[in-house]
Amino acid sequence: MREVNILAIDLNLLVALDALLRERSVSRAAGAIGLSQPAMSRALGRLRDVLEDPLFVRQGHRMLPTPRALALVEPVAAAVAAVRLAFTPTEAFDPATAHRRFRVGATDTTLAVVLPLLLGRLDEVAPRVAVGTAPLRSTADGFDRLVAGEWDVAIGRFPTPLEGLHKRRLFDDRIVCLVRRDHPRIGATLTLEGYVAEAHISVETGAPDDQPFTVDDVLRSRGLDRRVVSRLENLAMAPFVVAQTDLVCTAPLRTIEPFARGLGLRMLEPPFETPAFELELVWHASVDADPANQWLRELIASLF
Repeated sequence: MREVNILAIDLNLLVALDALLRERSVSRAAGAIGLSQPAMSRALGRLRDVLEDPLFVRQGHRMLPTPRALALVEPVAAAVAAVRLAFTPTEAFDPATAHRRFRVGATDTTLAVVLPLLLGRLDEVAPRVAVGTAPLRSTADGFDRLVAGEWDVAIGRFPTPLEGLHKRRLFDDRIVCLVRRDHPRIGATLTLEGYVAEAHISVETGAPDDQPFTVDDVLRSRGLDRRVVSRLENLAMAPFVVAQTDLVCTAPLRTIEPFARGLGLRMLEPPFETPAFELELVWHASVDADPANQWLRELIASLF
């Protein structure tokens, strides 16, 4: 069977054919879709050329469909309905009745801050909406997953501009020093001399390029160094180590606070200045206009 050149069939012809198959009259079909009778006659002529079939033959005052036309009734009606549905504006997202599962990418400690607030709010306004999480390992990894549609949004630091990525500031964070409550040498405040003299646990999450700064760089700018006895990739593990040792951990306040308070740790101001930094809510341009994604973004932003 010869394959029809689909480029020769525009939507106007498809709609005209659907009307002709339903009405079986050029004048009635023209009126049904708002065309003039000459325009509908021209459309029928083009359809006959494309399909290489007369489609309708005149019998007195009637137009009788050919077998080819009869075979087209259902598929053409379905095609027109599918196109109409595809171009129908997306319905508004109703969180009260929606059944939807969102996927959020973030570090474990960021999720410790965000999830309790988010799930508590969802229970109030969207009881049938669920949230899954995934670890954010780097800016590049998060970008790839957002582009692929694996995640709806991500939360983290995205300092490098990435094409197609939209972002919104959620909250600012700053550095604090964690020590156990009964540390034998550190009291209510921490001096620079005392900080450098202690042994440290360092947390290195994400790729180096994703870090706004490092404590070691800040110290080196002052001609100082610290003794790091352990480097962890999981920030959530650090407070548990600090609670049972004399080690000092320098970490972001907002993201480490839930763990520190639960373990009874002290959070002290660092004895040196560090820049503040922000955590951002990010999403890909492909979902920017999606009502469900818009609702999720506004909900998360409202928590902060």
